[in-house]
Amino acid sequence: MRTSIAPKEGVFTVRQYRLARKLKKITLTTAAKELGVSQPTLSAWEGERKNPSVDSLIRMSELYEVSVDFLLGLPESRYHRADLLQPVPVEALPAFHDSPVFSPDHGWAMVNAEERVLRFADGSLLSLADAVRVYAIPPAFAITAVPTGSPLQKAELSEHDSIWVEPISTDTALRGELRGWYRVEDHYVENEVGQRFYFDFYGAKWLAFAAGPGNV
Repeated sequence: MRTSIAPKEGVFTVRQYRLARKLKKITLTTAAKELGVSQPTLSAWEGERKNPSVDSLIRMSELYEVSVDFLLGLPESRYHRADLLQPVPVEALPAFHDSPVFSPDHGWAMVNAEERVLRFADGSLLSLADAVRVYAIPPAFAITAVPTGSPLQKAELSEHDSIWVEPISTDTALRGELRGWYRVEDHYVENEVGQRFYFDFYGAKWLAFAAGPGNV
């Protein structure tokens, strides 16, 4: 008898079966055939109306070349960073609605699937159809140099009253404006002029150090 996958009690996750398939550019029909299930069954998995068996989950992981943790929507620290290092296909961008994505040419943006645009911090818009080379996680070349020493772990942020913040951005002027000392609050850090970085985007939009450059 096959066992189905269910989340632990008290843990809310969003399954990413459809996203993984789209990132791999595989049609629903082709994926169902490769997985040995009917198209309605795969559609039910992707719509979270049914749960796949353990065997099916493993086959999906192998077919889409992502980790099982990624498919189950577990926290980023639980799955392999390589799962999201490839550019997001244009046709898959709507799956990132209300989520941040990174463009090496334009910086960070929020995806608006309803209007089919990327909305950047300066208010500018870019059609999803024109959004080439967009990443869920910024590639290594987009991450600026940081102070000597190791950045803090996300779990360590709340142990400090203040920390040194290094933004992750290709915009040199923006990095210079935002880097510096920030006061640590419950779920974000804030500097003296009210600029904030939220814990949810730690490691993607910013890194933190216990001391500033030259003191780390």
